[in-house]
Amino acid sequence: MNFRIKSLQKRIVSKKLDGFVSFNPSNIFYLAGFRAENSFVFISRKDIILVVSEVNYPSAKKHSGCKIQIANDSFFKKYKNKKIGFDNGISVARLEKLKKIRGVKFESCSNFIEDLRLIKDQSEIKKIKTACKISSAAIEFAEGKIKTGITEKELADELEYFLRRGGAEKSAFDIIVASGKNSADPHHKPTVRKIQKNDIVIIDLGCVYQGYNSDLTRTFFLGKISKLAKNIFKIVKEAQKKAINVIKHGISCKEVDFAARNFIRKNGFGKYFIHGTGHGVGIDIHEEPSVSAKTEVILKAGMIVTVEPGIYIPDKFGVRMEDTILVTKSGCEVLTK
Repeated sequence: MNFRIKSLQKRIVSKKLDGFVSFNPSNIFYLAGFRAENSFVFISRKDIILVVSEVNYPSAKKHSGCKIQIANDSFFKKYKNKKIGFDNGISVARLEKLKKIRGVKFESCSNFIEDLRLIKDQSEIKKIKTACKISSAAIEFAEGKIKTGITEKELADELEYFLRRGGAEKSAFDIIVASGKNSADPHHKPTVRKIQKNDIVIIDLGCVYQGYNSDLTRTFFLGKISKLAKNIFKIVKEAQKKAINVIKHGISCKEVDFAARNFIRKNGFGKYFIHGTGHGVGIDIHEEPSVSAKTEVILKAGMIVTVEPGIYIPDKFGVRMEDTILVTKSGCEVLTK
């Protein structure tokens, strides 16, 4: 934690700021180890202060190792004639309040903390690995639970309980169970539709462990597999393999996206791959870097991303394969199984 704060303080000095304030709950957790609404963290060149509401003070004192102060309207008045940075994503209402504080110059600093969060330290990697282990166990559990007659929602509910029982705080997002034609919708929400014989079923899940996320998707087949579905499954699996094989320190996210997308396109299904190849995973389930053709980010050792190519045939079915990947100097490590 001290290393993170010192790294941020170096950025504050380099930008000729006197301090930096973040109202982003994920950034607050990254720096102070505590997450709560209506809180902020303030970092000066020499200090860090977590500012919380009175009701959150006891919990903050228990879970955060930095100085804690109860919020009041006069906090920034002592920084008169100082230049304070703030992070992107601030609400309009909060920004208007800052503008009303006389004598303090506030300056927008895009991705000031997010850039530091890109590369995970060993404690973060360990937590994400544990989250991935719990999620992988849930997928194994799902294999035994998928059967004709169970509804999408029933299966999603059982998986949510399994994750929590396995040590997770909660699921990382609303678990996706998409069967039959519903599998053609990448963000399908589980319904009371009963899984039927010969269905294709996509399960997309993840969990939160000590504040850090995992992400994992598998496609299952019940009964007979059509020739088209079998072919698409092989294409998606090989596309994912090609993308994973590209990943290493120094490779651009664009190259990873291209490896999967080009293979799917060469096999005639390019127009049915309708989302990016992946995204960063950490404190947030979706964070930088974006693994797509639109990003300029170069992968570095310690970054954690997903690789999740998919093909979705409207009104028929979809196939997606997703794993969480740790970037290393020589290549990568697949954290989900």
